Amino acid sequence: MIATTPALLVTPGGEVEELMLDSRRADQLRGISVHVEHPVAHALGRRAVVHVGQGKESVNEVSRQAWVSITGGSRSPVLRGPVVITGAADRVGDLTPLSELSADAVRRAAGLLSGAMEASFNVSAAQRRGGRSYQCDAYAIKRDKATGRWAFAVLDGVGDTLEAHDFVRRFAPRIARAAADHGDPARALAGARVQARNESRWDFDLTTGPSTVAVVAVADHWSPLMRIAWCGDARAYRQTAIGTAALITQDHNYAQELRSRGRFPGPYDRNFITSCLMVGAIGAVVVERKYAHRLLLCTDGGYAPLEERGQGIGGILGLAGDAKDAATLVVDDAIAASADDCPDNATALVVDIAQT
Repeated sequence: MIATTPALLVTPGGEVEELMLDSRRADQLRGISVHVEHPVAHALGRRAVVHVGQGKESVNEVSRQAWVSITGGSRSPVLRGPVVITGAADRVGDLTPLSELSADAVRRAAGLLSGAMEASFNVSAAQRRGGRSYQCDAYAIKRDKATGRWAFAVLDGVGDTLEAHDFVRRFAPRIARAAADHGDPARALAGARVQARNESRWDFDLTTGPSTVAVVAVADHWSPLMRIAWCGDARAYRQTAIGTAALITQDHNYAQELRSRGRFPGPYDRNFITSCLMVGAIGAVVVERKYAHRLLLCTDGGYAPLEERGQGIGGILGLAGDAKDAATLVVDDAIAASADDCPDNATALVVDIAQT
């Protein structure tokens, strides 16, 4: 057989090798099975196919990242061991050559995994109860051992009650675990919403029932992107290379609604949230990791008193030597800056991201 079809062989170690397959389907499948035991085909978008075995070998992160790139972010099937990526099948079932665009996506994923963009994470959190009866903030940090994916969640319970205290402690680890498992913080919040509303039998009343606002971040050592989702007025900031702090999220509260209409909010308008875990919008954003040397997730008790005093979060983040110092400084300064006789709970979770 003279005619051949170019494909790519991708190993779990990140090596990408061009593979030439004979052009007829039977011969193509035989060529694939030389490298992939009992191959199963998965359509990768419209123009590519991943052929993967069903073994218990290590996860193939290159092909997984390539899948995300080619499909625009959809979740990949389980890809373990070596895989062969070809073009899609034509009308008679023969596999076509892999397109250059798809091949480039695979090679970019391999370059990413090689260590050019790899990062390590140093994480620390601090909390203060302030003058409240209960600590109704909670945080959770989870890491998926199979993928190396990290998830960070900060929750701020609505109200100052034992029910709110228990609620956030129950849901913070659930949300972080789901975000680490799936890599999608918005999906984790949506799933927690279903669980919480099922537990309350769908008779939730924001004025009486426990709920929480939340901010969640997901980071992969192999991905240049961080995914962040939130509901309510818990916030995420990133520290820039020059030491300033940039707000990533946008509050779901009445004050922000007024600002979006070009109006000035009153001093108490920020206290009226328009979204929480039970009801309302779930925001989502993607941030390039190289622009976030330090990430801060915090409750309104951690940022609002500082804003009211004209103090910038960026100055605090820039002064801190490490994640532990940064988290402690944020909550201590927030409690000290509070003009309230009964300061709110304050929680800060800081992630230092070392580029290597």
